[in-house]
Amino acid sequence: MTLDKIAAADFMTIYARDFGLAAYNLNGDNSLSFSEVASKRVLVGKAIKQLVLNRLVSAVQNRSGFTYEITAQGAHICDELTSDYTEEYIVMSQAVCKYIEGKSEVEILAEINKRALSGKEE
Repeated sequence: MTLDKIAAADFMTIYARDFGLAAYNLNGDNSLSFSEVASKRVLVGKAIKQLVLNRLVSAVQNRSGFTYEITAQGAHICDELTSDYTEEYIVMSQAVCKYIEGKSEVEILAEINKRALSGKEE
C-alpha cells in the first residue's frame, strides 16, 4: 500500500463505526475524530520510515511512487503482539481492508472527507 492508503486504512480502522464497519470505535467516540486525518498521515509517514530502517517494512518504488509491504521479520513481530486492543484492531482492519479493496486512494480519501463534512456514518 502507499503511505496515504495506509494512513487512511488506519484511520478507518480506529473509527470503524463511523464508516459502518463495526459496532464501536476503537478509540471511543469524539466530535473531533475527523480532525485527526491530517496528523495521521504525518505520524504514519514517520512510523513507516522507522519501520523501513529497521527492515520490518520494505519500500518498493514503482510508477505511482512508493508502496510499502511488511517483511517476514515485521510479520513475526506482529504475531507476537497480544492484547485485547491488538485483537480488536486486527478484526476491524480486516473489515476495512475488505471494504477498501479495489478502491483508489482518491476514492478512499474522498469518502473520509465526505463523512467528515456530513457528520460521520450515512
